[in-house]
Amino acid sequence: MGGVLFFSCSVTHFFGLCVTESVIIFPAFGVQIETQYQSGRIVRRFVPTCKILKPVLNECVTPITCYWTLSLTIHGEDDLLLVFKVSRPSAKILVPIWKALCACVECGEGKEPV
Repeated sequence: MGGVLFFSCSVTHFFGLCVTESVIIFPAFGVQIETQYQSGRIVRRFVPTCKILKPVLNECVTPITCYWTLSLTIHGEDDLLLVFKVSRPSAKILVPIWKALCACVECGEGKEPV
């Protein structure tokens, strides 16, 4: 089993509120999603591997632009959980993260969702 994987995306949002968004993958345990704000506030969410059904790459198309998002489908929740809520990393950055999340979820298969 591999070690901890860490991916980070630094961004300055329109209002200068969000500074950094990151995802830390603990293959045997789960995924931690973290958003750090300019005020110093940090919001973290940990999702155990057994609750992640599937990581999903979505292509979002608007009249002006096209971008990709990375989401997690979580057991017992109706909505997708966006990994990067503010920043819009390119597909070149998101694909390796998606592959690592898929590998993490596959190695956790066979566990009963809580």
